Amino acid sequence: MGSGWSKVDRELALPALLREAVGVLPPWERVSFTQVAREEDPNNLALTVKALGRFEDLQSVQDFRVRVRIKPSLCDPCQKQRSRYYEGVLQVRGDGRELTPAEVRTVRTFVIARVERAGDTDSFVSRIEEVHGGLDFYVSANALGKALARDLSESFGGTVSSSPKLYGQKQGREVYRVTSLVRLGPFHVGDVVRHKDALAEVTSVRPFVVLRNLATGESRRFKPKDVRSASRVDAERFEAKIERLDSGQVVAIHPESGAARPVQPAPVRGTSQAVVVWTREAAFLSGLPAASKD
Repeated sequence: MGSGWSKVDRELALPALLREAVGVLPPWERVSFTQVAREEDPNNLALTVKALGRFEDLQSVQDFRVRVRIKPSLCDPCQKQRSRYYEGVLQVRGDGRELTPAEVRTVRTFVIARVERAGDTDSFVSRIEEVHGGLDFYVSANALGKALARDLSESFGGTVSSSPKLYGQKQGREVYRVTSLVRLGPFHVGDVVRHKDALAEVTSVRPFVVLRNLATGESRRFKPKDVRSASRVDAERFEAKIERLDSGQVVAIHPESGAARPVQPAPVRGTSQAVVVWTREAAFLSGLPAASKD
């Protein structure tokens, strides 16, 4: 429309196009248009137009016919998308691990939804590449890549870093492409890990990693980089029957094997069912639901 682009229904655009193209002759001061359009072919519309002119208290109607030629073309953002233009790169990786298939699907959906929700035609993802260990998103602007990295870190946990690279010059100014890297935390909610000689379960990964000591029930939070030395431990989590033996010892019963193990810390007296973490070493009361695993 005029010197710019407008996203508008064709029927609503036609009166504006008529106002731009049809001059108003004196003494008429204001003119409005109504039209009936008939498609002659994909590139031509035949219009029957009524022009209503007003001058003070006078009105006059003039009918005429005109052809509107439609020339397919692309606005600047669409042209950039078609040419796979990008300024920034958003990389998503795991911290010391590969992303799981579920994480790949979730991150991809999250990024696309964030961009679509913004409703900004200048903000787009030109392409997505699934690479070894993670995902690469090629985005229209460095600022968009940085904003998406921040949103991913806040929503999924992890760390963010960025590295600019000189790409060229534009109007005498240096142009940089910025790679924003998000490393999702090394663990998921529900993982059992050994950290500083203690067994713990991961109860949260954002914005900090929260480890709950299985032996004491005490929870502490850490920055992701501070738990990189922790190692995963094979464990099961399920709802178990709790029994108190004649000796006074409290045990958890495995629902499949029927094996009994002392449970730590001791549950509240009278507890008959509880969610436990079952390891090779012992059974522990869990602070999470039985099916908790991100």
